[in-house]
Amino acid sequence: MVKYREILRLHALGVSVRNIAFSCRCSTATVRAVTGRAKANGLSWPLPEEMGDRAIRDAIYPPKSKADPDKAPIDHEHIDAEMSRPGVTMMLLWSEYCEAATGQGKSPYMYSAFCDRHRSWAQAHKATMHMTHRPAEQMQVDYAGDTMEVVDIDTGELLKVHVFVACLPFSGKLYAKGAYDMKEESWVDAHVSAFSFFGGTTPIIVPDNLKQGVVKHTIDELVINEQYRRMAEYYGCAIVPGRPRRPRDKAAVEMGVRVIEQRAIAPLRNRVFTSLDELNDALMERVDEINARPFQKREGSRDEVFSRQEKALLVPLPHSPYEMVIRKGATVNFSYHVSFDGRWYSVPFAYVRREVEICATKSAVWIVCDGGRIAMHERSRGPKGSYSTNPDHMPDTHRDFTEWSGQRFRKWAKTIGVSCATAIDAILSSRKIEQQSYRSCRAVLALADKHGREALEQACAKALSYSPRPSYKTIKSILAGSVKVTREDPDAGAYLRGSDYYTNLEDEGDVR
Repeated sequence: MVKYREILRLHALGVSVRNIAFSCRCSTATVRAVTGRAKANGLSWPLPEEMGDRAIRDAIYPPKSKADPDKAPIDHEHIDAEMSRPGVTMMLLWSEYCEAATGQGKSPYMYSAFCDRHRSWAQAHKATMHMTHRPAEQMQVDYAGDTMEVVDIDTGELLKVHVFVACLPFSGKLYAKGAYDMKEESWVDAHVSAFSFFGGTTPIIVPDNLKQGVVKHTIDELVINEQYRRMAEYYGCAIVPGRPRRPRDKAAVEMGVRVIEQRAIAPLRNRVFTSLDELNDALMERVDEINARPFQKREGSRDEVFSRQEKALLVPLPHSPYEMVIRKGATVNFSYHVSFDGRWYSVPFAYVRREVEICATKSAVWIVCDGGRIAMHERSRGPKGSYSTNPDHMPDTHRDFTEWSGQRFRKWAKTIGVSCATAIDAILSSRKIEQQSYRSCRAVLALADKHGREALEQACAKALSYSPRPSYKTIKSILAGSVKVTREDPDAGAYLRGSDYYTNLEDEGDVR
């Protein structure tokens, strides 16, 4: 701060301007300005003892009028709160301010004055410290607020995709990857992919306090998620989460998330993706463009700064990427399969009803019982409910089941008759996963061995008259001739009286 009191004291003693400037550590222009303004405002030495430098400054530099009474006032607190929301810009807030001012019959500030006044308010009300990052020191990570979508080509369902973002603060280089969920497996896998993209690791990882990464974060205790901690230990990293509700602790990735949302996610919002790989390829094309784009206020680009100053300082990667191991207890069901992540994996049928442990990585699933591995499968990426079955695990009577397909069932049914083919097609279409209906189809077609092809064809025709999607139980009941069947009309029903009864009715012309 300028030593106003000392300048005026030395000036009153007749000290030269140059010597005053040297003594008070300021410029000669400052000395002339202070002495000139003091004379213009009637201040002369000696001054009262209680009048310090701040009081002198306020006297010779009187504050300007804070606001123009003819202009509409600016709600700075509202602007500050709105700017923290994703996608909101000062231009948008200024447009809303102009509309509100016009509605009140007042004149709004121009955009430049609007920004200047809010900037001055922010500087007066918020004290921030500029953080200087060293190259390859840390990687900051977070999830984007905006999500993307993938269309399931089998069901037409829209699957939500969450976008992980990683940033190296020194160069600003960005990485993004989408996943169907934000579970710990996806969280850890995204970190592994980010390290592979950057070509190395950093000593420090700075995440948010989300539950996939941090179990507990207080002044006295920090507990990291066990799987996350193991991944960091494998790569030789330390996890240092930002303080709760302190986004500036990871300001680089916060800005990176905003850039990804505006320049990568938003431009792809109208594009239809049918697989996660397709979405991630398109997303990384946009991210590569962002990394290659020149900076506005500094030389070079993210890619150039990274290649020139940061890449060589990254910690080298291990020989193989980290694979997270998930463990889960289960009981083998009667179909000699266990369920993991919504998909089914077979074990030898001798272990039915035994308790086992399922272990899984990104690429493989194995089942352990009594300390020994009893089955090993490639990790299934098929639809929920799909089966991964090893024929060696099946009883002899079940092994031929793997040879069946929807096309084979339809072809077999056509050899019996049109009605049977229609019924089999309806059964195959009745399940979301076609393989789930194979048992029913095989059971229906096996009825021909017991009752004959002609009887099965007639039973299928009669079942189709009751419902467009007959079940195995309905067809079997018609052949047995003793069970009630409900038609499409909920108020209508019929008791089956046997084949002779219906044959007589058909001879009389009553098809019912």
